[in-house]
Amino acid sequence: MRRAVLALTTLLVAGPAAAQTEIFVYGTNPQGSLAFTSGAAIAKLLDEKLKIQIRVQPMAGTSTFIPLLDRNEINFGGINVDEVHASYAGTSAFEGKPNRNIRIISIIFPLPLGVLVAADSPVKTIADIKGTRIPAGYPGQTAARTTQAALLANGGLTGADMKEVPAVNQLVGTEFLSQGRVDVVTVGVGVAQVQKVHAELSARGGVRFLSIDTAPAAVARMQAILRSRPILYEPAPANVGIVSPTWIMGYSFFMTTNDRTPDDLVYRITKVLHEGHADLLATAPIFARFDPRKMTEKGDVPYHPGAIKFFTEIGQWPAKD
Repeated sequence: MRRAVLALTTLLVAGPAAAQTEIFVYGTNPQGSLAFTSGAAIAKLLDEKLKIQIRVQPMAGTSTFIPLLDRNEINFGGINVDEVHASYAGTSAFEGKPNRNIRIISIIFPLPLGVLVAADSPVKTIADIKGTRIPAGYPGQTAARTTQAALLANGGLTGADMKEVPAVNQLVGTEFLSQGRVDVVTVGVGVAQVQKVHAELSARGGVRFLSIDTAPAAVARMQAILRSRPILYEPAPANVGIVSPTWIMGYSFFMTTNDRTPDDLVYRITKVLHEGHADLLATAPIFARFDPRKMTEKGDVPYHPGAIKFFTEIGQWPAKD
């Protein structure tokens, strides 16, 4: 839905007093995903600090809303490092359809993605899952194909080594684990779906994340497919499935906009994000991974001028590796 339509709808419903009200739309992955949880936390922060009304709009997957963001039919979105680069360049799922109006505002946090199995599963490493059933395809979340391929590569595997079961996205695929339709899934640490499956598999001890291989060759295989890095997770109430210190694949997740969003608005949003760590963390535990000292990284996708102005002021621009 276009911003102009949203503003007009507000005016018609609420009358002249709402004439100056503009509702911005923040696109995310489905409810229950880290993208949705983080988007809701950011919307809450901006409403409290800047009095900006943002409607969080969950969709089937990032590839669904990126073209809308590019056309300014929505205003903001949470996009991972793989899709932000692929969509801008017009490669992978966006082959021949570059989204050149996309602009990065900030790194939000590294997304933690791991390989999940039932707690009583005999497999102990990613290499052990060869030949087991795994969700695949992900037409509603094409980035999941790349992230899953990177995790499999860490264990020296490809999709051809697995028994692939079609799933629309990773959250649906995770449901397949509790239904006994698959043996292993790739999913984010801390997402609500993992907690749900953990409860549903209580008779099997719940669920357990496998540790990725941190040997240089294994990490290099993973990084050849996705800009990523190992992140160590410790057992904690919010980290369901982390039963011992576990290495998880992390890759940057960005708050993005488009080139038509006003510079001053993006400047103020970036400043509030930088100063709002405690508020974000109070709303969503995943923001424990948000680092206000590292909100930029080098890449091929432009940052928004409003964000660049703020990062220049605090010494985070030009971006570093």
